[in-house]
Amino acid sequence: MRCWQFGLFLLFSLVSLDVWAQDLPDIERLLEGNDILNTEDGYEEMVDILSNLLMTPVNVNTAGFDSLKMLFLLSDSQIDQLLEFRKKYGNFLHINELLLVPGIGKKDLENIRSFITLGHPEVQDRVKAIRLRSRQELLTRAKVSLPLQEGYTTYSPVDFDTRKEYERKVDNRFHGPPVGLLLKYKATIGQHLQAGLTLENDPGEGYFTRYQKTGFDFLSAHISIHTDRFFQRILLGNYRLQWGQGLVAWGGFTSGKSEVVVGNEKSGKGFSPYTSADENNYLKGVALTLKPCRQVTADVFFSRKKTDGNIVQADTLAEEDLLSVSLYESGYHRNNNECRKKHTLEELTTGGAVHWNAPAFKLGLNALYYDFKPALMIGDRIYQQYNDTGHKRFLMSVDYKTSFRGIYWFGETAFSGTGSWATINGLRWGNSFLSACLLYRRYDKKYISHYAAGFGEYSNTSNEEGVYFGTDISPLKNLKINLYYDWFRFFSPRYGATIPGSGWELLGQIGYRHGNWEHRFRLKREIHPEDTKEKISVQREKSEYRYQIGYRVTRQLELRTRFSLSHYHKEQIKEKGFLVYQDLIYATRNSRFKMQYRLAWFKTDSYQSRIYAYENNVLYGYSFPSFMGEGWRTYLNLSWKPLNGLTCYLKGGFTVYPDREVIGSGVTKVEGNKLYDLALQLRFTF
Repeated sequence: MRCWQFGLFLLFSLVSLDVWAQDLPDIERLLEGNDILNTEDGYEEMVDILSNLLMTPVNVNTAGFDSLKMLFLLSDSQIDQLLEFRKKYGNFLHINELLLVPGIGKKDLENIRSFITLGHPEVQDRVKAIRLRSRQELLTRAKVSLPLQEGYTTYSPVDFDTRKEYERKVDNRFHGPPVGLLLKYKATIGQHLQAGLTLENDPGEGYFTRYQKTGFDFLSAHISIHTDRFFQRILLGNYRLQWGQGLVAWGGFTSGKSEVVVGNEKSGKGFSPYTSADENNYLKGVALTLKPCRQVTADVFFSRKKTDGNIVQADTLAEEDLLSVSLYESGYHRNNNECRKKHTLEELTTGGAVHWNAPAFKLGLNALYYDFKPALMIGDRIYQQYNDTGHKRFLMSVDYKTSFRGIYWFGETAFSGTGSWATINGLRWGNSFLSACLLYRRYDKKYISHYAAGFGEYSNTSNEEGVYFGTDISPLKNLKINLYYDWFRFFSPRYGATIPGSGWELLGQIGYRHGNWEHRFRLKREIHPEDTKEKISVQREKSEYRYQIGYRVTRQLELRTRFSLSHYHKEQIKEKGFLVYQDLIYATRNSRFKMQYRLAWFKTDSYQSRIYAYENNVLYGYSFPSFMGEGWRTYLNLSWKPLNGLTCYLKGGFTVYPDREVIGSGVTKVEGNKLYDLALQLRFTF
């Protein structure tokens, strides 16, 4: 395997390459400023797609809805308005003409300007030349957190009364250094060939141990070949899959409930290379995209990989005497206990899809089969009675998209081999003043797909029914109101609630821009069924109020202040939390040096009243921590480009908790009330 890795690296290193001088804009700031927050895997996907769009921008004069959706920075209603405007008035002749599209303002145009083109001949020639270039990217990152956690402690038998107690402590001791390391290599030859390699070790994971034969704990590689012929794409290695509205399979970025309230329609793009360091959400094998005719594409894939699992076995060695089998999805393999869970299960997945893409109608038929060996077992808790057994599960679905008189319809209905089913259907409509989205979902309590990520209150796409309504209102040019209401109920008990229940969620936001000032006020309220200590199910309430003000001092300097207040109420328990932070954001005129600084103070009564706040990080890095207890948090995030092709990143953070003497528990326990974190990253492009 290591020889193959070296050969891949050597192959692309020998290719004659042009200088890739195009610099990345502040993508992280764009995503955070537009409240496009997701999982770490999804976040890396967004950054990667936007980075590629810098080299091959979207032609807004020819792109369809799905292509414009890849920008992430436009809502579904804005895309609809753009397409309607283009249909009515013809092609855009100048970028600034996009400001004539209802719902697209100066800020929106500023966000997407680097990722779009109009397709003028001279521009097309430049884009064509870029597409013929070969380019490479090498990224390395190291991160460390201090003081050292309990898992790094060295033990001696003389410190314990019994040998068994000593061995238990040794089993929990971390194998590797407290420094996490990430290496990423990506090579692209024109628009037709892409290859990548990702190596990652979390802090505490060892190198070249009996559990890490390849040196690093996680290794991911891929080769993607794209043609304009019958075999449109051939993908080998690790990849992700996106179909329909996510009821059968969806990996990577997923649209859910957020401040982008009319952006819940998914636009699956089939297969794509897997470049994330997340150790769970990917397939491994071969994937083919076929194009037998202009309006029809077909996907076929086969995946087989080892995955992590908890296996509890009886005293006998017979497989039938297994007590329980469940997935282990933390990705940590730092000590003997965690390493024994690595690659204990075998996961086989295969399937295919056929998609018909007509101008006014899109239809897809999807089929998926997967099998875990040994099979996953149902837990003994009441809320686990319909858990995935993971054994020879077969799923099919039909998805569609269409429009009629300015109303856009979309949905997917899926069926499982167990006789259960799931469906989601929605419509959206909009103009320059008002846009709205209505969604209905019903996921049977017995419907399970290990790879699903449908829209809902929970991520498992099961045991849920709900109605969602979201609307964007723009009564004035610089005033925007976002609102959504989601009602949901559960057919059987869920984690934390012993009986079926229902709830609702409401979010409202008002945003106003005037000159260099920007104001945002947000209210979010949730009602959920939840058990008391006596296992009696009641309704718990949680509310969050947020006010943010931003001021652009100059083109290079921006100030941003946020106040957040949370309330938690369950029977006689009433808790509150507060967070305030001040951001300073600076960039030189040529953007070779960028800086984000934050000072934050927080105080919450407990974990229940915690408050989340996004943090800027090094490129591809994702940080969305929760704050609880009382303390201060400050960080400095820097990027510097001393040379074309080289960018240096540095993030240093410091957190202090005056209300405690110990942070964390178990192997992650830290003595004291202070935490330091540091990340250093280098990115080479050539």
